[in-house]
Amino acid sequence: MDRRLVITADDLGVDPDTNATIVELMRDGVVSATTLIPVAPAAADAVHRLRAAGLGAPRLHVALSSGREWAEQGWHPIASNVPSLTEPDGTLPVDAAVAEHRATVPDVTRELHAQLGWMRDRNVLPPALDSHSGTLYGIHGRSLAGTAVDFCAAHGLDFRLPRRLGTVLGLAVRGLRAAHRGAVRRADELGVRIPELLLSSWLPGGLIPCYGLLRAEVIAQLACLPRGTSELIVHPAPRRSVARMRPGDGRKRVWELRLLRDPAFHRALRREGITIVPAW
Repeated sequence: MDRRLVITADDLGVDPDTNATIVELMRDGVVSATTLIPVAPAAADAVHRLRAAGLGAPRLHVALSSGREWAEQGWHPIASNVPSLTEPDGTLPVDAAVAEHRATVPDVTRELHAQLGWMRDRNVLPPALDSHSGTLYGIHGRSLAGTAVDFCAAHGLDFRLPRRLGTVLGLAVRGLRAAHRGAVRRADELGVRIPELLLSSWLPGGLIPCYGLLRAEVIAQLACLPRGTSELIVHPAPRRSVARMRPGDGRKRVWELRLLRDPAFHRALRREGITIVPAW
């Protein structure tokens, strides 16, 4: 079987220490892709570090909600006049479910254009698009995946939309399977490339009592990887970057960083005959 895997470090741009860690992982070939949040406070720092390291462009990690842990004042949209996306103070809502349900399609489209434009204005040309906190996928009960697929087709981008939901994501988007199937069909019709399956450590950080359980959860998913190109999503961060997070969430990010350099993880990849690639 030809099984390929993109190993993606999400959330480039949230703070300089996380940026430095992800760039090091990219430079060392430990991860094969990364994603950048243009509205995050250290997005410009991330672009500078990528250029200094001679690395290629990250994917666009579209954010329609604020990162609670990193921005005490909230994140702001790049587009102007997108009232359905913002709180009264002009920031993106912290609650991703609020962002997903309140957003209008015209405002989402304007913000997609603005975040993509922010990257292109800096000569950073992302090959693909995906969604911070899952607001485009319907995880919180309303799918915007069709809108994202059309946007990607218009701008020559691939889209992180799994062709197969898998057990965990299938539970997360219960009731939205028809919307998911429709978005997958639309992607195929428009030539938007999508991954076969998404892998991650899906348990909330507070429910993971030890590093060994996180590693076992991820390695078990490798054994079930289908043919084609799938994606492993991780959120690696050093200890100094997670002090403001809830203890379980911060610990999980530190453990995901540990996983990426764990010989047992890399032995599992070799044992399963999985080829690491940079894109779907």
